[in-house]
Amino acid sequence: MRPDDLEPQRLDPLSEGLLHFNAREPDHEQAVYWFMQAADAGDNEGRALLAFCRLEGLGLPRDVTQARAELEVAAAQGSLLAQFHLGRALVSGWGGEPDAVRGVALYQAAAARGHADATFNLASCLDAGWGCQPDRLAAKALFLRARLLGSPLKAPGLRVQQRELGPVRDLARQLADGSALARILDTRQQDIARRLELRHEPARKAMLMRQQRQRLLSRMGGLAALASAVFAAVFQHRGSRGFAPDSGPTSIA
Repeated sequence: MRPDDLEPQRLDPLSEGLLHFNAREPDHEQAVYWFMQAADAGDNEGRALLAFCRLEGLGLPRDVTQARAELEVAAAQGSLLAQFHLGRALVSGWGGEPDAVRGVALYQAAAARGHADATFNLASCLDAGWGCQPDRLAAKALFLRARLLGSPLKAPGLRVQQRELGPVRDLARQLADGSALARILDTRQQDIARRLELRHEPARKAMLMRQQRQRLLSRMGGLAALASAVFAAVFQHRGSRGFAPDSGPTSIA
């Protein structure tokens, strides 16, 4: 049956689209038709799913620029799906300039709402220091959290050392509270940034001292050149009219 032969008003477009999309043999073109119907009716999740299909080229030509613009709209209106896939687009630079920092923030927002793959991608960014400070303990806790949430994604080469087991499990339990996730990770990021700043402080001070010394030497060189020019001008002037008869000491002691 063609979509045109159906009566969309008798059906829920979003549900129909999801039936086609998640079928054992997916029909992405039919799914896109229904997602379009849902989006045209003002359904934000339909808009997000249509943007996702456009981002991946499922059921219609791939257009990452338009998909990113549509995801921006849907994410701003609260779509969890759109938050996740907009994060992917921003981190990867699909459809515009990359913005890893904002992409990580979107992953974090989606992870706080329990999105399994966003939790995994957030862990990957923390592990690599992509768009954030590297935090491998938090990354391992989030990889564990993503698996518990049902993400099928795998982190190749992930190893949790024996001494890390307790801290990783404790942190994973804390991060399970979505309302606390952002605060916990932001606090850890600030602590890491402060430690790095302190670690680099001696080198920074040494660099500043070298720069100050170079500026001082340059200034002294300039003053010496100026003094030489002044003395040269004075003696040239004196030489032109001859020295005074008594050019000895000027004191009267």
